[in-house]
Formats: sequence, C-alpha cells, structure tokens
Amino acid sequence: MSFKFHSFNKADRYQNYADWPEDYVTALNELADQSPWRNHFHLEPKTGLINDPNGFSYINGEWQLFYQYYPFGPVHGLKSWYRVTSKDLIHWEEKGLGLLPDSALDTHGAYSGSATADGDKLRLFYTGNVRDENWVRHPKQNTVTLDPETGALGQKELIIDEIDQATDHFRDPMYFTAHGKSWLVIGGQRKADERGTLYLYQAAPSNLNQWTYHSELAIPQADSAYMFECPNINQVDGKVFVTFCPQGIDQDQLTYQNIYPNAYLVADAFTAEGKLENPGQLHNLDYGFDVYASQLINAPDGRVLGVSWLGLPEIDYPTDQYGYQGALSLVKEFRIQDGHLYQYPVEETLALRQAPQVLFDHIEMDQNNYEYAFEVAANKQATIQLYADADKKHFVTLSIDTIDGKIKLDRSEMGTIFAEDFGTSRTLDLAGQEKVTVNVFADTSVLEIFVNDGAYVMSSRIFTPSNQHTHIFADGTDNNLVYPMQK
Repeated sequence: MSFKFHSFNKADRYQNYADWPEDYVTALNELADQSPWRNHFHLEPKTGLINDPNGFSYINGEWQLFYQYYPFGPVHGLKSWYRVTSKDLIHWEEKGLGLLPDSALDTHGAYSGSATADGDKLRLFYTGNVRDENWVRHPKQNTVTLDPETGALGQKELIIDEIDQATDHFRDPMYFTAHGKSWLVIGGQRKADERGTLYLYQAAPSNLNQWTYHSELAIPQADSAYMFECPNINQVDGKVFVTFCPQGIDQDQLTYQNIYPNAYLVADAFTAEGKLENPGQLHNLDYGFDVYASQLINAPDGRVLGVSWLGLPEIDYPTDQYGYQGALSLVKEFRIQDGHLYQYPVEETLALRQAPQVLFDHIEMDQNNYEYAFEVAANKQATIQLYADADKKHFVTLSIDTIDGKIKLDRSEMGTIFAEDFGTSRTLDLAGQEKVTVNVFADTSVLEIFVNDGAYVMSSRIFTPSNQHTHIFADGTDNNLVYPMQK
C-alpha cells in the first residue's frame, strides 16, 4: 500500500483536528474502504479508533449513544465523542462528532462518561483529560448539555476537580439514580495505596451541575487491582449489580485470560448510605477475547440495557493496516436470576432475522452475518467450526462438552492471528451433564456467543483471510437453525 501513516508520536496524537491535512484524511478514507472486514450490523468507525461506549441514554423517543473516538488513525490520541441515535436499538443514524476536546477543561481529550435527560436537553458527564507542560495529568469531571434535535452544546462546566484521595487515575463518571437521588460513580486509584476503588458523588436536589463528594465505595473482592475503570451501578429484579474493569487484579481474585478483565458482582441492595448490602462473588462479565468498558443504563422502559467495546487497551488489531480499529457489541438486556447476571441481545434484534435455514452438519452462507441457534444434549460432545473455508484449512472452533461441562472457543486456526501473547483460546466451565443452548451472532469480524440464554457470553473479534470463509460445520448439535441477518 502506498499510504503512509503519520508517526503518531505525541505531537501527532494530540494535534488539533482542524490541523490535519485534507489530503491525509482523504487518503485515510480511501484506505479504510479497502478493508475486507467491514461489519454488517455492528457499529464501527469509518476511520480511526473507537473504544468505550459513552452517554448511552434515551430522550424524546430516541436512543442516544456516543463512543470514544480518535478519527486519524488506529491509535489512542486526542479523544472526542462520536454520536449515533436510534429509534429501535438496532438501526443507528450517524450524527457526527458530538463532543470535542475544545476547551481548557479537556485540552487533551474528552474521556469517558455518561448522560441523562435533563428537561428537554441531554446532560453529558465526562472526564476532561488535561495535561500540564510537564505532561502531568489533571483529570476534570465536567458536564455539558446537548440539544438532541440540533446537537448543539451548551457551556462546559467543571463539576468535580482533582481530589486529595485519588491519584490522577480518576475518571469515567457514570450517572445513576437510587433512593430518589442522583448519583455519580467514578473509577479511580486510591492515593494512599495505589489500589483501585470507586468514588460516589451526590447531586444537589434538581441541580445536576452541583455535586458533592459522598463516600468511597470499596470493592474488597477486587482490592488487588491498581485501577477501576468504567464503573456502572444498576438495579434490576430486586438486586443491584456493579460492573467495572479492575486493571491488574490478581488471578486469585478473578481468573481471566485477557490483558484486562471486565467484571461484575451482585449485591442485595445499594443502600441510602452508599454501601453495597451483601455483595457477592466477583465474576467475568464476558469469557471471550475482546470485551471491555461496558456501559449499562437503567432505561425508562424498566430494562437494564448495555453496550460493550469489542476491543481491549494496548492490543493491536488486524484492521489497523486499513486505518481503523474497534467495534461495539449489540445492545444487550441484563437481568438477574438466582443471583446470576444474564445478558442477551435486546428483543428488537429479532427484526434483523431473515427466513431460517436448517443446518444438518454443514451449510455455506452468502456472507458472515447470521444468527445460528442450536442445542447440545446432556452427556454429549459437540464441535462447531465457524468462519470456515470449504476445505477447512482455516476456521474458528467452538467445542462444547456437556459431560464435563466445558466450552472452549479456539481461534488458533483462524488464519489471521493477533494478540497471541494472551493465548488463542478461551474456556468457560458449566455444570456438567446438562443440556446447553447456544445462540451465535456472527458478523464479518465480530462473534458474540450467548450460552443458556445469556448466562455466559463469549465475545470476540474474528478476522478471516478472505470473504470465502462462510461455511459452518457442526457435529454433535441438535435443532440447528441459521437466520441470515439483514439491516
């Protein structure tokens, strides 16, 4: 390829958006057009890098979603928020850049945060990344209103400055309500011992731009982690659950295989005093290769809905060579049953299904954009090969053993290998000798697997050598139906 990326040194990464040459942007778009890995029904950037979903909310009959965005290459640089909207959670309309780092409160990036309806405006909460002349970071927790009709922003305001309790790792304000009050939970690193923790703030009555420190919300189950990112506190089915990303957590507190995990725990309640009542064990939110920074909301219709970043910090992806990186998961509904957190694509996703095709032991699809539903009976072993070529030279293997209660996802034969330092397979344990139901949502380069109606999830990026890898082979499965998915 004749296209040459910039060096992406510090000066490149933090260059003002308006200063990028037009011919570079044009060439970057032309390069991105050549990618063989564009998805059909998952959000991803045209160019540049997306990571954390931000500002997921609902106002005036429309869902609002933003994501962290750097437009000029597949690297982390001067971050903005990109905005998309939807009537149905599956068809998204691009609205363009929604929040730019253009003030003294966010000189080096508009980092992650949340949103809520505030009258007829959408109120955003986010971390402004500010660095001084010595490159020391000074995190600012900011708020700004957005007109959902025009996208126009109000005046940015600082609501929480640096605090004595935390290091400069203090970010990702997530809005929620409990006990008739408005709260923010913010991820952080405790200054005293440089361990991860959460900080709680409470708003003044009917005034979402005035916040007061309430308390620290420690999570003893993850106290070996050095930082908690992307926290959420949600209530559903009479319980409360906390999701967050405990960076650096010891394996004896959480067994995980990715560079950083996305985790959750369930508690009986979030008390008026800002404490978790009877918090349970820490679990992985996802058992696949590529999930991080999930954002969950208590939606106005009573559901808890969430979106995940299908990517990980500090990992290079094959799409980098085409000038872009990152994707978002399907919107999922979260519920709690018997103390366990379930997650599954929202029912609106059914609208993407086309007429089903029966799979016996092999089927060739027109392209990789389908839902594949099947069962594996008790005391049985099954092997499914997805993203396979006709002669099975390259494929992704899903192995299910209901004798021993094991599920393994292996992408070692995928054909385009990356992130090998963290292994080429992922495994989860189930109860043995029980029937398993599986729903696979396959897109060109995204694979989301939901086991037993979402009791366990394995989400991963998949990159095949060509568009000829559209075969499915199955052995040991029952009731196989494949639904092509069309937007």
